[in-house]
Amino acid sequence: MKFLIWRQMFFILLICFLFACGETEDPVIPVVTIEFVGYKDVDVAQFKLTAKPRLDDLAVLIEFVAEEKESFHSWKVIPKGPASLTFTVRLDSSVSWEVSILPYWEKSQTDYPLTGVGLSSYDELIRYELGDPYKTESVLLDPADLVRLATPKGMVLIPEGEFLMGSNDPSASSDEKPPHTVYIDVFYIDIHEVTVGEYKRFVRQTGHSALPSWVPTDSPTNQHPVVGVSWHDAMAYAKWAGKRLPTEAEWEKAARGGLSGEKYPWGNDPPDGTQCNYADKHVAGLVWSFDGEEKVITWADEDVDDGYERNAPVGSYPANAYGLYDMAGNVWEWCLDEYDPNFYATSPRDNPISGESILNTIENYKNIFTARLERGGSRSTRASGLRVSKRNESPPSKQYADVGFRCVKPVKSDLKDP
Repeated sequence: MKFLIWRQMFFILLICFLFACGETEDPVIPVVTIEFVGYKDVDVAQFKLTAKPRLDDLAVLIEFVAEEKESFHSWKVIPKGPASLTFTVRLDSSVSWEVSILPYWEKSQTDYPLTGVGLSSYDELIRYELGDPYKTESVLLDPADLVRLATPKGMVLIPEGEFLMGSNDPSASSDEKPPHTVYIDVFYIDIHEVTVGEYKRFVRQTGHSALPSWVPTDSPTNQHPVVGVSWHDAMAYAKWAGKRLPTEAEWEKAARGGLSGEKYPWGNDPPDGTQCNYADKHVAGLVWSFDGEEKVITWADEDVDDGYERNAPVGSYPANAYGLYDMAGNVWEWCLDEYDPNFYATSPRDNPISGESILNTIENYKNIFTARLERGGSRSTRASGLRVSKRNESPPSKQYADVGFRCVKPVKSDLKDP
């Protein structure tokens, strides 16, 4: 019996000895991520720094120092969990920064400074090494990168530049002519049409009039595009959201997705049910009510199935090259401009808008009653009406089951006229 006990103890000691003599693993270095999370204006950036402690760390103190030793700190976190700190810095021609991540032990309070080795772009993963506690790097700020990284959530950046607006397509109406070159400043645009859920939040927070009772018939969930909204309603929402409706030129530039002279957001191929929600076999023969007049839909593609009889949830079809969904079909989208069938003949080259200026339109929208533009076609639109150059107009007070909107946010302020 004693022999067995001694033999067990021997094996236990041998295992402990071998374990103690084994190679020591390299210490786990915390990984630090610096990411751009927002901005207040053109001159102020907000970043988020995240650190993952080593297994032995009981807490981590993060310190960020920028702009001539103005510091943003400190934050202790629970063991084995990621530490996170959000900080704001002013942006000039460059930013000098330094970071220390200080792991603490329960008794010794000894710190191991870990410092940055460089930052080449704001959205890359930065691994910090043991070294000098205060190494400073200066990063030149590219305005284009700043704009890209500052893109608001749920929007995409449409680059500035020229495009050919309008069309000479055989099916084009006279108000789509002549094709003309337009220059548009850089701007952000919503990835998808404003949803029922987003609009309901606006109604709750502002007391704006609720959606018509018939809206759920056409857009039954919070992920469907909001309909039953007039141009005035859309303007009120956009103002509340800190955005505005797109000009007609902005909308067409975004819808084209960088393509030049193509009919649709995806190219020249006619719709086959996979690209968008339009007049297919599901709506063939249905009664269509427009402006108090009922018609039977006879123009639908009866051999096409796009999957929906009424409005589809936003993002149900592939995005265009800019990452925008439903730029053709589903619901028409209100634009900022007044409808003028002859506007293209006299349109200015730079940032055109028909009717009042952007500033005056936004400030006086409640008193505007001239016809407004709609773009993009809807679930009831035939294939030829889905072309990116197609223009439609309606009174701004009307509410339709297949008309919604999306918003834009200018990078350059349009709160003052040029």
